[in-house]
Amino acid sequence: MWDLNRLRIWRAVVATGSVVDAAKSLNYTSATVSQHITNLQKAVGVPLYRRSGRGIEITDLGKRLAEESSDVFTGLSRLDTLVESFRTVNRPRMRIAAFTSFNAGLLPGIIEPVAFEHSDMRFDIQLNEPAKVRRSHCTIEIRSEVPQDDEVHLPGMTRTVLFDDDYRVVVSNRHQFASLESVPFKDLADQRWVDYDLWAGPTSKVVDLACAAAGFEPRTFAASEDEFAALALVASNLAITVLPRLSSAQLRPGLTAVGLTDPTPVRRVVMHVREREAHLPHVRSFVTAAEAVVADYLSR
Repeated sequence: MWDLNRLRIWRAVVATGSVVDAAKSLNYTSATVSQHITNLQKAVGVPLYRRSGRGIEITDLGKRLAEESSDVFTGLSRLDTLVESFRTVNRPRMRIAAFTSFNAGLLPGIIEPVAFEHSDMRFDIQLNEPAKVRRSHCTIEIRSEVPQDDEVHLPGMTRTVLFDDDYRVVVSNRHQFASLESVPFKDLADQRWVDYDLWAGPTSKVVDLACAAAGFEPRTFAASEDEFAALALVASNLAITVLPRLSSAQLRPGLTAVGLTDPTPVRRVVMHVREREAHLPHVRSFVTAAEAVVADYLSR
């Protein structure tokens, strides 16, 4: 007697109090909803509703039916979860840890061919910022390094340099630097700065070294661990900030990225691959795709 789809539609009718509103919530036509609840009422053999003007009046049984069927759908949800857990227990999974700008700017292009070749692959994407965070169970780690420091080698992983990422000063379109192709780093000394890296990781250390080389300490106007908040302050022409090229590649309207000289800060982006998984086809595909995507990024 019970058609679960009709029962689900009936619950929507009771919840909204209207065939028209239920149809909108389910993305059905009103005629389709009316047909389903008519057939449900026939199957039950007892009135669930009565016509009342242009609408319907739900009977006590109709209300109780919607209420009592809640446990049915809760149970179905648990069954779906159970089946899905068994379906995915042997599903291949790739765990990737990287910093925000890499995840946003380059990772989609890397994952795309891997997903095409391995359609059942699940990708778990994590952040490894601040730098001291270590995701020991990851297959791939993408990290920033300070070129002047010693190389970082993670235990059980092979290190490969992907590219060197130069920095640019990001300013409001109303700022005096906005029309320039490049700015000597020393000219930033008199500017108010927004610090977006509160963890003092490799990304901000590169900037600190450039400031020292130019002979000044930045005048910090604001500090925020939220890059969006930091850039909102810059867009309001309240301050400037210095970002790697990858982080400044897709700026919000009202912002401009200008090159830096004397010195040009640079961070190193490296990829660590877990040695015991490096032979797996999907890992090899990821490494190949990463090399291709990085080459395309550097050619822009």
